[in-house]
Amino acid sequence: MRPFTTTTLALAACAVLCAQDIPGDRVVVPPGNSSRPRMVNISLMHGGITVKTHSAKEVIVETQTSTDTSRRGSRERDREPATTPDGLRRLDLPWKSGLEVEADENVITVRTRPNGNASVVVTVPVNTSLKLHTLSGAINVDGVHGELDIDALNGGVTLANISGTVLAHSLNGALKVSMNQVDPSKPISFSTLNGEIDVTLPPDIKANVKLKTDHGDIYSDFDIKMDLSNRGAVTEKNSSPDGKFRVKIDRTMYGTINGGGPEASFQTFNGRIAIRKKK
Repeated sequence: MRPFTTTTLALAACAVLCAQDIPGDRVVVPPGNSSRPRMVNISLMHGGITVKTHSAKEVIVETQTSTDTSRRGSRERDREPATTPDGLRRLDLPWKSGLEVEADENVITVRTRPNGNASVVVTVPVNTSLKLHTLSGAINVDGVHGELDIDALNGGVTLANISGTVLAHSLNGALKVSMNQVDPSKPISFSTLNGEIDVTLPPDIKANVKLKTDHGDIYSDFDIKMDLSNRGAVTEKNSSPDGKFRVKIDRTMYGTINGGGPEASFQTFNGRIAIRKKK
């Protein structure tokens, strides 16, 4: 495993950081020896994730702390006493993101300090797979071709010009996805608890669709052949001593696009679902 830290690349990054005039870090990961497509794994506590592509083979990882966050941090420090009753003085240390980047063959892992508030901007080769997770922040990806596993707990997800396969989830946030090509051998999935799902797919996609929204409508310009035979009341046995049964309504709808294929799942609790045909 080859670790990269901002300290080792501080001189190379100085000009960029000074030009941005905001706190941040920059790490360039050179091409690995593996001929396989790269996997970039990013996990953040607080902060958004943006991924874009370029024609080079390096992976560039940058963090940025917004000026609003910096000012907020300064105000919070100003409210704290500069000295303590016993004569100790507060040391105003620089606010850094604590970026950590590790490269192990074709897998690049990116982390920031748990209490950091930095967002991450990553530039990758087009053929790159992604595993992105953030506890608080939006996720934006553009132009990637690979396997995408996306999870934003509190924040929206926007994926544009994607090819390959997508598993995208948000607890509180909308999903907006546009796919140029879909891997015909693998499923795709889009789910959120509170938010709209808006997905654009290539017109020739073949899929078995699974649709569910508890509070919202479903729209599509695909000719989806619906199968309502599995929809309706479902009876479940209660394991309690009284032996009573519970009846619930299954709102899941099933159908096929272009004769069917791998599963394409769309599920939200509060929000509409829109499945669009790419023009």
